[in-house]
Amino acid sequence: MNGGPFPFSRQMMAVDQLLGATPSWEGLNQAFFPAKVADNFDPGDDMKQVLFHFNNTAEGRRIIEWICDLTVRAPFPHVGSMKESAALAAAKHEARTAVGYAMLRAIADGEQLWKQQRSQADEKST
Repeated sequence: MNGGPFPFSRQMMAVDQLLGATPSWEGLNQAFFPAKVADNFDPGDDMKQVLFHFNNTAEGRRIIEWICDLTVRAPFPHVGSMKESAALAAAKHEARTAVGYAMLRAIADGEQLWKQQRSQADEKST
């Protein structure tokens, strides 16, 4: 008998190994707080311009369209009738679309930066 319905996961995470790797109480207390992440999601002017120019190539546009299909154009997932499952699905959908919108914002900013550089170059040449 294999000892449970999921023999592979039980082999990979055997209780003896889990007991040997148990974190301290301080570590466990930290697990209840959100992970610290940087608040700055701005990719920088250079990356914005790269994304703008990448979007203006045939191959780049196909990739950007595909990423938009996976993120901002993805349909809201069907959920059951439970409020908790709907809230979880909404959070996942929001996170997925946020990635797409951040990329699109970077492309739009890259276009503005490119236009500013072009107008400055035109002013210097006249």
